Amino acid sequence: MANIKANIKTIRKSAKRNNQNKIVKTTFKNKLKAVRTAPDAKKLTEVYKELDQAVAKKVITKNKANRLKSRASKKLQKAK
Repeated sequence: MANIKANIKTIRKSAKRNNQNKIVKTTFKNKLKAVRTAPDAKKLTEVYKELDQAVAKKVITKNKANRLKSRASKKLQKAK
């Protein structure tokens, strides 16, 4: 454990951020999994929305979001 007050605060802040980022990641991962198992256009739009929000919150990079969107849309096209 840190002895300096500023470092203690930093540890608290990073723990909070870690929890928030984990929530965002699990939500878009679950929605991606749903699209992969049963591709549907409505589910795909939800995934796009979640990924865009994750990028806005800087949880993932824009390139990763675009890659995941592309792969999800390919799954949907293959299913049709």
